[in-house]
Amino acid sequence: MPQTREARPPTLGRSLAEPTGRPKRRGVTAILAAANEPFRNRVLERLLAAGYEDLEVAPLPTALAELLRESEQPLVVVGGTWPEPQPFLRVAVNAGALPLVLLESSALAAEGEALAMGARAALQSDISVSSLAAALAAVDAGFIVLEPSARALILSANQDRSVDSGGSRTGDGGGSRTGDGGGSRAGAVGRPLTARERQILSLVAGGTSNKGIARALGVSANTVKFHLAAVFDKLNAATRAEAVAEAIRRGELSL
Repeated sequence: MPQTREARPPTLGRSLAEPTGRPKRRGVTAILAAANEPFRNRVLERLLAAGYEDLEVAPLPTALAELLRESEQPLVVVGGTWPEPQPFLRVAVNAGALPLVLLESSALAAEGEALAMGARAALQSDISVSSLAAALAAVDAGFIVLEPSARALILSANQDRSVDSGGSRTGDGGGSRTGDGGGSRAGAVGRPLTARERQILSLVAGGTSNKGIARALGVSANTVKFHLAAVFDKLNAATRAEAVAEAIRRGELSL
């Protein structure tokens, strides 16, 4: 049985007899961080079934911060009913961890906020054990993960938002909004990414550095910086994480 910082109810311990042939993932520490105890118990059981035996539990953001200081590049599973997970997610992101958010009552806005804050995945809390294991493995490999249904909703929502109040599409020569001080920004945000920009942003989402991107594409580091500057402008993003999250929300990037 795994050792955790918080004692689990005896009934939960008895229900988790180790099945034969369960996958082992001892090389990665997973930290379960959530304030809601019933939620923690449910997710803990799934993590164990997914083969994560090196587990820690953080019932408070301060406990998560302490565990992150002691762990080396852990996976962090944050969850609950939004916005309850926000303090845990903020601690994990600030510590440079890889947070996956499981939402009890998910909505498109909550998923978008979680990604904008730096989450590497935003998924429904009732995700299957096999899907949870796959999502954690993808996050550990440096990818951002969304459920297919969420990607479809995000794409649909952003297609609707691309049409302004006058019935024209922003950034296609049909005019942009003026009078609110943000006309030029609105025009920039409405422009789609080029194929090369999407290619570079996909590598960014995978955690590749500018030099690594330059090597992979056979271009100079300055060329990569030029493309990223254009990406940030089009997506109205200030950081790489914000750019990736916004591109996913628009349907420009799918990982």
